Amino acid sequence: MWLGKSLDAGARPPSGSHRTGLWRAPQAVRRTLVGLAVLMLVAVAAQACTGGSGSGGGSGARSGGSGGSGNPGTTAYRIGAMAWGSSIANNPYAPTPTPHYNLSLLSLGVVSDWNRPGDNPYYPELAKSWKLAQHSITFALRPDAKWQDGQPLTSKDVITSFRAAGADYNSVWAAITKVSAPDDHTVTVDLQSWAVPQNALLHLLQIVIVPDTQYGSLIPATDFDQTLISYWKTYNILHPTAASIAKAGSGPDGKIVAAAAAKLVKFNPDPMIGNGPYKLQSANVSGVLYQKWDGFFDATKITAPYVQIYPMDSSTEYGAIIGGSIEQELDSQFNDPQVTRMNATGTAHYGVIPSPVQQESLVFNFNHYPFNLLAARQALAYVIDRHDLVKRDMGGDLVQDPAEETPDGINYFLAKQYLKPEQFAQLNHYPHDLAKATSVLQAAGFTKKAGKWYTPKGTPFSFTISEPNGLSQFVQDGLIIAGYLKAFGIDVKVEDVDAATYTTKQEAGDFAVSEWYMDWGQGPPMADFAATFGEASSPSWNYPISYSGSGPCNCGIGIGPEADVPGLGHVNIASELNREVNQATPDTWSKYTWAWAQWVNQQLPILPLYNNAFHTIYQTNRYTNFPPQSQKWLWTVLSGADETVVWMQNGYLKLK
Repeated sequence: MWLGKSLDAGARPPSGSHRTGLWRAPQAVRRTLVGLAVLMLVAVAAQACTGGSGSGGGSGARSGGSGGSGNPGTTAYRIGAMAWGSSIANNPYAPTPTPHYNLSLLSLGVVSDWNRPGDNPYYPELAKSWKLAQHSITFALRPDAKWQDGQPLTSKDVITSFRAAGADYNSVWAAITKVSAPDDHTVTVDLQSWAVPQNALLHLLQIVIVPDTQYGSLIPATDFDQTLISYWKTYNILHPTAASIAKAGSGPDGKIVAAAAAKLVKFNPDPMIGNGPYKLQSANVSGVLYQKWDGFFDATKITAPYVQIYPMDSSTEYGAIIGGSIEQELDSQFNDPQVTRMNATGTAHYGVIPSPVQQESLVFNFNHYPFNLLAARQALAYVIDRHDLVKRDMGGDLVQDPAEETPDGINYFLAKQYLKPEQFAQLNHYPHDLAKATSVLQAAGFTKKAGKWYTPKGTPFSFTISEPNGLSQFVQDGLIIAGYLKAFGIDVKVEDVDAATYTTKQEAGDFAVSEWYMDWGQGPPMADFAATFGEASSPSWNYPISYSGSGPCNCGIGIGPEADVPGLGHVNIASELNREVNQATPDTWSKYTWAWAQWVNQQLPILPLYNNAFHTIYQTNRYTNFPPQSQKWLWTVLSGADETVVWMQNGYLKLK
């Protein structure tokens, strides 16, 4: 699932989505993924959630002085990150935010890819607790939370932050009827009657809390809450159309929101006034330095006096981890020989935590013949040996990303939460079976002559697999898959495409067959399907909600826009998924997951190859006491405080 900024199925990850999760474009998606975000198994939150035994307690108000001591060169916790440009800004909504700004700017809670153990899947941060009612959510803020200028953090800051998110088109506002502050440390969000509180909570927890003293002036002086509510009412979030979306944008409310959005993304406060454990000391293209701040409510638990971020690429990150010049890297997945060498050092460590979100999948474009024919897609599913692929694509026998057992459009680790074993048994597992591939093609009118396959039109069955350059695993996938298909009689070439333009070309429909990280939804499991098949507008993977109804889909796939879905009948794919993601209650999630899993499994608009994983890469020559791999939630933080902060709050990480 993804870190979408919006409740509607077509939202894109916010520019402030921090380095990990299963969203790391160049910050590659795997523990290090590359691509769109991501995201996570969401449990139904309890009616009253608190931090439990793992919550950082703090010790009341403290002085606002700096807590970093010693020389950063010898005491800093050092992180390697993908290089950034000179246009970084101290604003989570800027196109290029300051790297790891969430060392300084926190959220109400921490959301991880794997749920935190216990009744509350989320780790309370600036909110010490929250309570869900039928149509509202009430947050109790930490009374000891402060800003780094010494001012207390209050409900006014939180409401300003919610409004700033609204100016960034966060569609949680479609679910809101009112936001109020009964007192300085309580915020209540009233919801529409159709809204699912658990979904709204997830999105509200991911909003970065910014100071009213800096961001308040960016919010329109008129009743901006009502403007946002009216905008989304016109948008008609449950049943949007091209006309309703256009009307919302061109109307008076849409113009106010657009003007506020333009101001927000250009804002670059100096200094960054944070509410977290680290103050920003310096930031440029050469690196970013944060220093511990004693005023943080959990300052006694923060063991690293400094955190330093270094710009790197995958090759320099590997050398830095092996050589001990950084403690952690968050962007690269290394091949099997590199992993063997790394783990042999005794101080460099590489682990794998399978993720309950995202699958690397082949994407078929229906505008490129013969992939509009189901038989062509099914034949590839039978020819490609997924279990062999995951052993070979990283240069050895280490399986870093588990093969997908049942191609159904949803990550296996998430699907298991909603599908029964007998339902999995009913799906087509598409095992490696050349005889079956032959039968499927012949039944559809394909023929084989002199060892080569021909389409029903009599043309050679040949195509190109387009892969993003710089992503060695994907490039290897393409070459290995081409080898399978050539041996079977299908002529396949592999091309490397500039990674900077790759997804743009994918979503424009330029490629016959390509590969990417699919099912990046957030919240209910149907969001995994909606992230691929239910986006709001172009560019998109498939027919978007805003599709006018005429002309081809200039998109990545092009199935539909309507379909017969088992158990649901004849539906508009994007609109139905959008409705389910926003309105369906948790007791119906298994029903809808089963419906869409059957549809993808039968139609194969994409072919899931393997399930993604987080790759934990760290060095223990300077810092020790890293969380154990069994604490999956600590290694898979998606939003909220920086991962290292959450570790320290929970008793991990120690400077030697």
